[in-house]
Amino acid sequence: MPKYRVEGEVYEANSPEEAYAKHDTAMAMRQGAQMSPMAQGALTAAQGATFNFADEMAGLVNPQYRDVVRGATQEFARQNPMGAAGLELAGGLATAPFTGPLSFGRGITTTGKILRTGGDIAAQSALAGAGAADEGDRLTGAAEGAAMGAAIGGGANVAGRMIRSGIITPAMSRLPEGALGMVPETAGGYNVRPDYARERLAELLERDAQARIMTGVEPGQEAVMSAARLRKLGPEAPIAAAGGNTLAEIDMLANLPGAAGRQLTMQQRRVAAGRGGAITETAERATGVTRSAEDELTNLAKRQADAAGPLYDKLRSATFPVDEELQSILGRARLDLGAAQRTATRRGEPQVSLRQLKQGDQLPFAAADQLKRSLWDKAQAARRKGSNNEAADLDRLRLDLVKKLDSLSPDYAKARETFAGFAELETAVDLGRTALSETAESLSKLTKEMTPSELEAFRVGAVDSLRQVAGSQAGQTRLLNMYKEPELKGKLRAIFGNDFREFQRMILAQEELKKLERVGGGSQTFKRLAQAQDQKDTFDFVQASQAATNPVGALQMLQQKATQYGMPEQQRNKLAQLLMLRDQPAQDELRNMQEYMRRRAMGQALGRQTSGRIGAFGAGQE
Repeated sequence: MPKYRVEGEVYEANSPEEAYAKHDTAMAMRQGAQMSPMAQGALTAAQGATFNFADEMAGLVNPQYRDVVRGATQEFARQNPMGAAGLELAGGLATAPFTGPLSFGRGITTTGKILRTGGDIAAQSALAGAGAADEGDRLTGAAEGAAMGAAIGGGANVAGRMIRSGIITPAMSRLPEGALGMVPETAGGYNVRPDYARERLAELLERDAQARIMTGVEPGQEAVMSAARLRKLGPEAPIAAAGGNTLAEIDMLANLPGAAGRQLTMQQRRVAAGRGGAITETAERATGVTRSAEDELTNLAKRQADAAGPLYDKLRSATFPVDEELQSILGRARLDLGAAQRTATRRGEPQVSLRQLKQGDQLPFAAADQLKRSLWDKAQAARRKGSNNEAADLDRLRLDLVKKLDSLSPDYAKARETFAGFAELETAVDLGRTALSETAESLSKLTKEMTPSELEAFRVGAVDSLRQVAGSQAGQTRLLNMYKEPELKGKLRAIFGNDFREFQRMILAQEELKKLERVGGGSQTFKRLAQAQDQKDTFDFVQASQAATNPVGALQMLQQKATQYGMPEQQRNKLAQLLMLRDQPAQDELRNMQEYMRRRAMGQALGRQTSGRIGAFGAGQE
């Protein structure tokens, strides 16, 4: 290659223009090498903060500035190799909180954490490698940087976890609360004071959220989801009932030394004792029936009679024209007309010879309504004797009569729907009390034929029956198993009508709470050991940044790792206490957990990016 002399300097170049360009580069780098050490150090830190792109950014202003920066940083690294490494790494850490989008891995599983760590390190180191490479070699530099950074940064991450799990975490977790209280809870938006019980709870909430929605969520939303689930389960539901992982955790804790077993037993008794009340309360809320059947019937009859009074007064002088269809119905009822006329006589009502009515005559309201009541009474009497076929025939005849009268007088239909009569209400209450002994098919048909007035009374009796069923353990078990008994489910659907879904949600919630009663008494040994090991892995993952900033922990760093380290009993008791919180205290704690998990995620992200910057620094070295 030809050689050219430029201002006393000789350069190998393909052309004079290339030689002059090389001369300008050399002069600019010499200018940077002659800068003060303070200025060179500042530019070195800037290189770390920008993934080795500070020189390229300066070149956008003036191409010579790029070479000045390169000359300054290279000279500083030659004169102060350790200082240059520290400044470049410090510059990278200064911008670490702003480089979260460089993470490839997402999700909240253990695999997701590994992917996030590897993604941060690889991405940042690839960028640093590209920044350190010359023009035309950016892709190669990026690939080499990613590989080198993952090795260097990943090694730093593994080493940090070993120190944390082997020395710092065992020592810190065994310190009394008073000693930990010397450390501030938060600093700079991150969790600083270690809280191993809440760390474990955060891990459990994450896993339960992952199991439910199979995707990642914003940090802290896992606690929001658990709070919503507890509200659905009811005030007796503890945090332990929020998901499968929290339930498995209290199961494991109850089989280890500590207070968890006693707390679980107390909660199990409380849930079992409150189940009957929860069933009854939901049935009462869905139907509006809150008092005894006798009181409800009296109040219901008075209320309905008062509402229907003006309607019935309007009908006192009303008559129904007898046509062919009505005459046919009266003919079918000729065996029952005597009872209706005898009742009218006893009440002093006008006498009408129902057998002698023909087409074109008028049927008085009082006589028609009394015939309807008589047919009802005779049908109920037949049922009590076990004459179900006779009762069904009488019911069919009565319904045909009512349907015809309704078509002849809308006012009559409205009055009857408002108040069917005290006898009808009393009978409907009795039917409600025996509803669970009827078949689902007959009960469904019966309720469909009832007027709104009768249906309201029927539910008074049905709720009275449910109170008795919910008062026994066998009855509660039967209701909770209604999905195994389609017949029972059909009966409950007929009883509650449009309000069945509300009762159904309560049964589902109680079935979920029933799972709480099945834990703690005899879990398999393998399951307990596996859960304990999983618990240990969680606390090995507590942020190194927390322990590193704890002055008390620094004094304990030489403490030997405890044999078969796991969560100390003190922390297990605290975790059990958290898992057993219920009602408003549980909601308050989950609100606190939302903020705790947000700060936790920020600390974890900073820890991952610290390892990534170590890798990025290594990738930028030539």
